[in-house]
Amino acid sequence: MSGMEITIGLDARKLTDYGIGTYVSNLLRGFAAKPEVSLTVLARAGHEDRVAGLAPEAKVIPVSAREYSVAEHYRVPAVLWREKIDIIHVPHYVVPYALRRPVVATIHDVIQLYYPPQRRTQLALTYLRFVMGSTLSRARRVITGSLSSRRDLVKVFGADTAKVDVVPNGVDPDLERRPPVEDLEEIKERMGLRAPLILVVANDKPHKNLDTVLRAYHLGVRTHGLPGQLVFAGGVKPDGRLARKAAGLGIGDRVRFVGRVSSADLAKLYHLSAVLLHVALYEGFGLPILEGMQTGLPVITSNVGAMQELGEGVARLVNPLDVQEIARAIERVLIDDPLRRRMIESGKVRAGKMSWEKTVDGTMAVYRKALASAAPLGSAGPGLGMGWGGS
Repeated sequence: MSGMEITIGLDARKLTDYGIGTYVSNLLRGFAAKPEVSLTVLARAGHEDRVAGLAPEAKVIPVSAREYSVAEHYRVPAVLWREKIDIIHVPHYVVPYALRRPVVATIHDVIQLYYPPQRRTQLALTYLRFVMGSTLSRARRVITGSLSSRRDLVKVFGADTAKVDVVPNGVDPDLERRPPVEDLEEIKERMGLRAPLILVVANDKPHKNLDTVLRAYHLGVRTHGLPGQLVFAGGVKPDGRLARKAAGLGIGDRVRFVGRVSSADLAKLYHLSAVLLHVALYEGFGLPILEGMQTGLPVITSNVGAMQELGEGVARLVNPLDVQEIARAIERVLIDDPLRRRMIESGKVRAGKMSWEKTVDGTMAVYRKALASAAPLGSAGPGLGMGWGGS
């Protein structure tokens, strides 16, 4: 089917969500650039202009059903009933039960099963496990972003590796461009930043391991005399528990909580920083790691799962549970100039091999494989190894 026109239905209701929203935005932008693609997009009501800004020629269908609700299982199939679509892409783990079209689904990770959000009920976890297992069974192909995530899907659900395709995420090449000096000075003044900055891009979720990050920084300040500031960008409250813990450790003035920031401000923070610290306990991919490499930051990350996969031979890999090892790694990366230069250069090379254009092309290849198979939903086909280290 290479070169032939393909009509894609993309569920973009999570367009503004953190993480998945970046993935969906870049798929929309990439599909819009392909003349052989005819695109129909499901969007939240009120997001039509957002979609049009990314894919001007796409047909946009507003859907009122919330994600992860019972309603989406019949409202999504209902609005697609009369649409002429070759393949439907659901970029998360819930494929509506009544959907009777060829489906490709993206399951980014199984984080919520390993590290359930606080106050998540047992009933909700049971539903999550059920719908994720159902998606693995019913979708013609399943995409995930790393070999590690594919292994987890096999371990937790017994997924057939032959139908789970690894298509890594990409990175915005414009991140490499350094913002003007006056813009960097403005954000330093606005956010009260003092170099050198150790940047953490994360939400305050259990698997992000932020308590350990704070303890490691405290240890580094106390025993190694680390200069500068630790900066948390993302869903971490400036007046929340981590801020109170930092104050209790006596480093409240050395830790900045800047909250959720725009993509433009995040790019500035990357370029202002001396090191990116991302020592989560689990990731399905770890996009901040790749973004840090693209902007020329040395990266310290965990020696487990997708983070090790992405950072092997490039980043400084540490045990995410070892506070002393993390503190020593921060000090070493800050003071060892030859090491920093090697990490920066190798990181740029790694990031240069991973573009959203490649992600879109890999995704299109999965669509064509799904359509080439005459088998019903849930059947397996040949695998597609798209990992940077092979499959």
